[in-house]
Amino acid sequence: MVNKLIRWAVTFVMVAALCFAFYEVGQEVGRSEAKIQVIEKQVEVIRYVEKKKAEIHARPNAGRSDLLKLMRAGRL
Repeated sequence: MVNKLIRWAVTFVMVAALCFAFYEVGQEVGRSEAKIQVIEKQVEVIRYVEKKKAEIHARPNAGRSDLLKLMRAGRL
């Protein structure tokens, strides 16, 4: 009777430990996947910013007369 009770207690503790271990592993995998997604988004933003910077730098600068025309037309 006592041996059966001890066996059940040990089995219960082992199952509880396995459940806890699987839970912790799942949490860690979720954290690492979330970090990868954040890093991918940061890289995407950096690429977008660099692309927009290149577009801005590629445009010719407006001269004084062009700026005055825009200002008089009410666009600037």
